Amino acid sequence: MAIRLAPFIHMTDERFDISRRKALAALGTIGVASAGAGLGTSAYFSDQETFENNQLTAGTLDLGVGYSTHYSDWSDGEGDGVSVRMYDGAAGETGSASDLESDETGLPANDAWLIAVDDPDTFLANTLQNEVTNGGCDGVAAATNADGESAIIDLGDVKPGDFGEVTFDLELCTNPGYVWMNNPNGYTADEGGTTEPEEDDPDEGSGVELMDVVQAAVWLDDGDNYQDGGESPLLVDSLGNVLDALNTDNGVRIDGVNKPIADASPTDFTRAGVTRFDTGGDGSYDADIELVDDPAGGSGRVAHATSGGVATNDYVTTGVSLPSEPTLGDLTDDPTNPTTTLTYEYYGGPENGTSAPDEVYLLIEEADGTRHVVYRASNDGAPADETWKTRNVHREVAGNPDNNAGFNWMNISTGGTNIGGGGPTSDLSDTFGDDAVVLAMAAGRGTTGGGDTLDTYYRNPSVGGSSVGSFPAACFRGETEFSAAFAWWVPVDHGNEIQSDSVEFDLGFYTEQCRHNDGSGMNNDAVDDDQTDDESGQSGPSTTVTVQGFPSGDDLGASIETVNVDFPGVDSVDSFGSDNWSVGPGVAPSVTIDGTTVELDYPTNSSNTYTADTYLELTVTVSGSSGSYDADFVFEDDDDSAVDDTDSFTI
Repeated sequence: MAIRLAPFIHMTDERFDISRRKALAALGTIGVASAGAGLGTSAYFSDQETFENNQLTAGTLDLGVGYSTHYSDWSDGEGDGVSVRMYDGAAGETGSASDLESDETGLPANDAWLIAVDDPDTFLANTLQNEVTNGGCDGVAAATNADGESAIIDLGDVKPGDFGEVTFDLELCTNPGYVWMNNPNGYTADEGGTTEPEEDDPDEGSGVELMDVVQAAVWLDDGDNYQDGGESPLLVDSLGNVLDALNTDNGVRIDGVNKPIADASPTDFTRAGVTRFDTGGDGSYDADIELVDDPAGGSGRVAHATSGGVATNDYVTTGVSLPSEPTLGDLTDDPTNPTTTLTYEYYGGPENGTSAPDEVYLLIEEADGTRHVVYRASNDGAPADETWKTRNVHREVAGNPDNNAGFNWMNISTGGTNIGGGGPTSDLSDTFGDDAVVLAMAAGRGTTGGGDTLDTYYRNPSVGGSSVGSFPAACFRGETEFSAAFAWWVPVDHGNEIQSDSVEFDLGFYTEQCRHNDGSGMNNDAVDDDQTDDESGQSGPSTTVTVQGFPSGDDLGASIETVNVDFPGVDSVDSFGSDNWSVGPGVAPSVTIDGTTVELDYPTNSSNTYTADTYLELTVTVSGSSGSYDADFVFEDDDDSAVDDTDSFTI
């Protein structure tokens, strides 16, 4: 198996177009979608096009990009200056954050690691493949340095145990926007023929095993190329499933996640970014973090926990990693004037219910690597003061709170138990040790019952008086760099069944304006150079359908080489074949999704011929407006491209 990963990006009319090149293995062409936008007929500014020469002057929305890539194939020099420990669990498994020692970082990700290292920066320097710096914003336009053809990774002979990652450094120019990572053009998976060892492998099947074997993860990163602090995967699954998720609707919004409270883990509450919790169980998420102007009239924009002016049972957090990792000892050595302070500011709005600032969450790591998520409530009551206040979290950590002394620290990781026997004077260093460190902090607002109206603002999380950035919101701020990581790995228990397999795919980023927009997304349909946004249409609901097609009489006896099936819009191919699909044993096609067409390309084989009983059954997930549609089958030999059969289905 070989791997090629390369972006081919060119600028046309202030829009990045993604072109595709054949990849030879587990990862493929990666492009970055970005654009300017002006005044036009689309619902929101987005990255699809630029509207020019209108009578009004509109704002702009442009996305700049840089990237860095790393690849580990266990070559000499990778471990220079680094202590490396390989995961020794069961075959096919990866380690989790709980398996790491206190001074270790898991790669490719803490939540799914093959190796643990004590110095991730040195290891990544040893495995760096390519790096292009984001040029930032030049006026209103993105001065990206990723223009033109620039190979990210070009690798061969990738084997089980190898892994790699790509971190994209992004920046929105002038205006804030929602951002999605996507796979706008689907993927092409190819069996690449079947070697003798591959045929003998008990895991060898009729599909392209690579898509199930290779694993992938996506997370919002702080730009250091590895998962740390409060960072947690937005996606982690097989490569095929991750690409399918990125190819659904607009892809995956990278600001945060939606979580049913029943499925939430403790670290979801300290996740870097925004985490919206459905606590009512109705499938809706009525609590969110908006990016808004300072309610006190100051400069800059702040995070706003809101429920839209109505009472809700839902909950939301906004979390930041703390790169300096302050120790509990430094936060508690003097209850009123410690060596290190930990603070943030909050503002209760006029519609706020009974709680402000509500909960603060901390991700604490003990000296032995054990992690805990703890929280403490605070309540200024109602009506709100409508003024900025400072929450001295370090005083609460030391058991000497300067506000709302009646609240206790609670440990979510142990089922919500009181810490230190309960009581507001519990010193967290007495429970977890002076050398325990705080990896992340989050502000939480909402309720799990009874209903509350959310109208609380947050800003300026700080350690030792130094800002650690801004509390994240659903929208990314303009002219502020942020990063997203895509990692992949080949588990060590797989081998021959993926020999010669390959997949080609694109990665992109889609952005829309935040103003007058709820972030549900308009569309990410790929557009041609001569196609305007309003011509591209919008995707409708997704439906899994099964269709059957029979070849024409003039195809009988011909070789089965290529089959095309046209749909209104294809998200994924779930299965293909039938009991009477007359291909030879061990023969699998390459599967390509090209817009509305599924193409199966079979290797030349004299036993693959159309007979009177031949028919193809194909199950796919399709998107489109509700209605009835026809799937057109074209069973081609050398020059026959006429429609041979049609089957109907309903969305």
